[in-house]
Amino acid sequence: MLKSIFFLFIVIWIINDTKSEASKKDFIDEFRKDNSRYWLISCTLSGCSLAFNSCMNCFGERGCKSCISLSKPECAECADDIFNKDDLEIINGNEYLICDSQDPIQSRVCHFYCRGQFAQSGQCIRENNLPICKCFSDFGSSTDSTVTTQTTQPANTTTTSQSTTTPNKPSIFFNGTVKQNISISDHYRRILPLPNGDLVRGSGGNLIEIWDLQKGIIKRNLTSVYSWPWVFGLLSNGDLVAGFRNNKTILVWDLNITIGEPLKRIIQTNEYFDCLTVLKNDDLAIGQTLVNNPWNLYDIIIRNSQTGLIKNKLVGHTFVVNQIIELPNGNLVSCSSDNTVKVWNISNSALIKSITHTESVWSITMLPNGNLVSGLWDASINIWNLDTNHLIKNLTGHRNSICNYNCLHVLANGDLLSAKGGGIFEVWNLSNGKVRFTSSLHKYDTVYQLAFLPSGNLISASNRELNVWY
Repeated sequence: MLKSIFFLFIVIWIINDTKSEASKKDFIDEFRKDNSRYWLISCTLSGCSLAFNSCMNCFGERGCKSCISLSKPECAECADDIFNKDDLEIINGNEYLICDSQDPIQSRVCHFYCRGQFAQSGQCIRENNLPICKCFSDFGSSTDSTVTTQTTQPANTTTTSQSTTTPNKPSIFFNGTVKQNISISDHYRRILPLPNGDLVRGSGGNLIEIWDLQKGIIKRNLTSVYSWPWVFGLLSNGDLVAGFRNNKTILVWDLNITIGEPLKRIIQTNEYFDCLTVLKNDDLAIGQTLVNNPWNLYDIIIRNSQTGLIKNKLVGHTFVVNQIIELPNGNLVSCSSDNTVKVWNISNSALIKSITHTESVWSITMLPNGNLVSGLWDASINIWNLDTNHLIKNLTGHRNSICNYNCLHVLANGDLLSAKGGGIFEVWNLSNGKVRFTSSLHKYDTVYQLAFLPSGNLISASNRELNVWY
């Protein structure tokens, strides 16, 4: 460790002691050519240690870069350097991120890098006496930190077994006790956690609220002439996407702009929004609502977030689409109040399969093994094998129905968290299908939405409060 710190101090001293900016740039460029850990310099010079702390649960390369940029804009170059494939070390034909386990900064960078590769965690280890970064999956298995290319199945495929495993989300923790309670006065509105720990929340008028959750206050409002911001998403560059349901309009905001106008573009659509998912390529998958829908059109619309142009329409649902999730192979899974879950090939708009349920399907999630979990209006939770459409388990607990918006989540230990009416939370042991414990600490009955913060803490929204949970 002392050797790494001494080396770092020497390099920084040389850079700072260089007389001119031009010669400083020449020195840095020359240093970069001969060293596979240039990020160690750029991240240290920009003071990015605390920024890493707030982004340890980031998701995917673009998501991790976005988190760092939002947390500390001057660390954007540091994040680019970490994911620079040209700086990986080639050892025995494989490319590795090199890191020293005795240096806390390098250990954090390894974890950050692995989160960017959709792994659960990363650790600097010595393997065959080489100091490499090892990435670990949900189940404790590990892969090296090499960069791999994912193969997409042919457009007309109907197979899901090789590609239904969901990329790892930030680890979610929940023990059923409230960490923080925030009272609100204008009923439930959609929420979206930001990578820096703040929270986006809609309003009943034309405001989008940005909350400082540490203080429990609104720190900033985004204003427009449009009313009822109802759906939110985050692009890979950190821009906020907001869909205004009553105006059939999408606004894109640059959250890094705090002085001046942050609104970047306006996209007019033909849809009244009920749900929205930002896909890995930054396209927008939009599900349509029952409100103001005289033609009863419940197609899923895929739009380019830059131009607003329609790229695909997924036709088949006959009632409100409640949630859309993207699989690693690019296929989409949607659930609807028409009692179905559908799997789509987005490249050719083909319906791969449809699973019929007995009631409206209000929420879905994917297990790490590729099985699908669906939560129904009648309070039951089903676990399906997507390859065979076989029902593996039916979980029955509290009688209240599953809540509407993203109300099923896999916890870090593999348990399943569900939220139901009456403010009831259930944690399920998926091995035996039994409830481990329940929690009902919401003061007011109806919980509408669950989300998770970068810290891994769950946040829930009801009519009159936001709860952050341990």
